[in-house]
Amino acid sequence: MHTLQARLFPFLIALAVLVVPPSQAQNRDTDELGGALSSIGQQYADNYTQPITDALGANLNAGLFRTAEVGGEGIVPVIDLYVGVAGTGALTAGSPESFQLTNDVIEAGNGRQLRIEYPNTDLPTAFGENESPGSADIIDVQTDTKVDEVPLPSSLIDTPIAPLAVPQIGAGTVLGTDAQIRFLPETSISDYGSVSLFGLSVRHSLSQYIPLSPVNLAVQGTWQSLSLSGSDDSINSGEIVDASGWALNAQVSKSLPVAPITFYGGLQYEQFGVDVGYTFEATTNQRGNSQTSTTTSTVSFEQDASNNVRALAGVSVTLAVIQLNVDYALASNNTVSAGVGITL
Repeated sequence: MHTLQARLFPFLIALAVLVVPPSQAQNRDTDELGGALSSIGQQYADNYTQPITDALGANLNAGLFRTAEVGGEGIVPVIDLYVGVAGTGALTAGSPESFQLTNDVIEAGNGRQLRIEYPNTDLPTAFGENESPGSADIIDVQTDTKVDEVPLPSSLIDTPIAPLAVPQIGAGTVLGTDAQIRFLPETSISDYGSVSLFGLSVRHSLSQYIPLSPVNLAVQGTWQSLSLSGSDDSINSGEIVDASGWALNAQVSKSLPVAPITFYGGLQYEQFGVDVGYTFEATTNQRGNSQTSTTTSTVSFEQDASNNVRALAGVSVTLAVIQLNVDYALASNNTVSAGVGITL
């Protein structure tokens, strides 16, 4: 019997660039998302992973800009180029730490149902208490007989901030418009599977229409997607997670005339959602019967991140071709963002 913690959540950690302490690792040979999801019910996985979806959505929609100035940043005339990395961190203080759930029901096909009965106690989320609540029994609904048992996970990790690092390239300017791309090709993560990321932002200057504007003003739209597939030898070897989101923001910035320092801020409306689909698998047997059988069922669910609106403020410093920035955003999940890049 494999624990959910050992197999499901190292992947979720990989998405958020977190690390599972070695002491929490069990059965490392099946340490991947597809194997983990195949042995747990939909409602448990939904409640447990919601804080991670919230953190991932908050992080991916952070660090999208460093100034509201469109054009004029680089040292090459007409062409502005930025190559850098945005490091973002969602604060987890407001994330739910526990939930209560009586049971999950799995449709096993041919009219058969399996009921997963959970202990009558608070069940930890990924960012909750670091103690396992025990085990869940799998019951054949038709015979009301226990046919399997699933150990339940403790929290994923106790951390005040869930970090993420995203590479990004920006280029412009055409008619007061520039673009920025975030891209991670399909990359294998040990035995957890593979992950890929793509994002596109388009920004347009508003201050160009305001003669002698004392500040730079711009609007920006962003769309991003993330996909994760299970490892080749997993029962869930295809795409398991399909996540996407978009953001619209209004930006303002002001550069100091006597120093290479720019203060910036903005208001942003955003949405981020995750679709999860996997195959549940259980090895069941009846009491008094030594024969076992494998039961499978297709399970899917959707999650939306809690962030919808954020307000942010930050500062950037340009030293020759090196640009550094840091900002803080207020939202359902507050975030801090820092970036470093080269401007040409």
